Amino acid sequence: MADKKPKDQQAQPANSAESMPQAADELSQLKEILFGQTNRDFRSDLSALESRVNDNFSKLNQHLDEQFTEIRKLIDTQISELSTQLVSANNNHSNVQEQLQSTTDKLQSELEIAETTAKNDNNALEAHVVKELESLDSVFSKRHQELLEKLQQVTSELSENKTDRKTLANLLSTMATNLTTDN
Repeated sequence: MADKKPKDQQAQPANSAESMPQAADELSQLKEILFGQTNRDFRSDLSALESRVNDNFSKLNQHLDEQFTEIRKLIDTQISELSTQLVSANNNHSNVQEQLQSTTDKLQSELEIAETTAKNDNNALEAHVVKELESLDSVFSKRHQELLEKLQQVTSELSENKTDRKTLANLLSTMATNLTTDN
């Protein structure tokens, strides 16, 4: 039995191969009968649609090319205008920069003059202050010396005269008052 199955199987493929072309032909004829006219109409409509789509694409491409050209012209015009404005702005910037440099130089010069004047005034003021201090020191030293001499004189008078304390207090009070009014 094992031998019969393979023989049957070998016989069937040979019969199937012969029946396949016939079935395909019959199927093709049946398709032609049922769908032939519809299929041809569909292909015709499809061809017409394809032609219209191609025409529309051509028109659209032409329209896009025209718009692209117009946009390109507009962009070129605007770039030209912006370049002109940029050149003008650069010129204005250069003028302002030159004016600022001129002002800076002028202010630097004035600052140097002011510093020199301030140094000279400061030196003169310092010399004047030193001179006044020396003068005051001299006057103070002179008065101090005079007071010391007067105090020495009063002290020696007191020692000689043996004045009492009240008199000495009055005398010192008078001296203090004189010193206060002298300054």
